[in-house]
Amino acid sequence: MPWKLYRFKYEDYPEYSARITGHYAGDLLIIEEEGELSEEAVRLIKEALGINENARKFDIEVRDIMKIPVEDLPDKDRKTLLEAASKLDSESKLHVEYRYQPSFD
Repeated sequence: MPWKLYRFKYEDYPEYSARITGHYAGDLLIIEEEGELSEEAVRLIKEALGINENARKFDIEVRDIMKIPVEDLPDKDRKTLLEAASKLDSESKLHVEYRYQPSFD
């Protein structure tokens, strides 16, 4: 399944840490891979959220979760999506992206 589900979380990088490590202070984006989604699940999610069927990537925010027909998703996808959604807060969102993996067989 080439559709990957990520969680994007924005963290504040404090100024004092920035001085110690030599980095700029400001927001950090932490990306965590939550799993994979099937073509069928992605199709249902896109339809529910009004996303173009040809979109290769899209975001799911907290307010979008209630629009998704979770009961219609395949069991594995439902579990993956609900587990990832349970980790969301006001500073995070889910990101779905098509990741083509060529086979060299």
